[in-house]
Amino acid sequence: MSAAGFFVGIGIIIVAADITLSLNLLASFSPPSTADLVAADSYLRFYLPLMLVLGVLLFARPIRNIRWASLVALTGGLLAAYYLRVLFPTLTTLILGVVFIVATVAIYTLLRFVEDLVEFIGTVLAFPPIAVGIGLVSLYFGIIIITRFP
Repeated sequence: MSAAGFFVGIGIIIVAADITLSLNLLASFSPPSTADLVAADSYLRFYLPLMLVLGVLLFARPIRNIRWASLVALTGGLLAAYYLRVLFPTLTTLILGVVFIVATVAIYTLLRFVEDLVEFIGTVLAFPPIAVGIGLVSLYFGIIIITRFP
């Protein structure tokens, strides 16, 4: 999947979350009666969660090849050692090295679990029967939107 699919997925997640949670962060870009549409048409209750699933599907697939846990853990370990050095300038290099390793391993362990969950969700949603089902439901809701709001 291309980078365009990645950014479209992020966009779909943002728009669906904004409408579903009534955050109104995108109020200047959306029609003023979006909340009225959700209240008036009961099918939108099911369409917005579908948009979130589609966004996760488009977002989770390309991110599978990047090991975010190790990058964030390395950054967190470096920041932990740096801020400890700023707070306590008399610390030795050995102590800072131990703090770096402990912080990096702790952060990596926590984030690796989250990374595995995202990979699992991406794998499940990319399974062909599930992807076809999501696509057909999306087409159905697209046809409903086209026919009800010309």
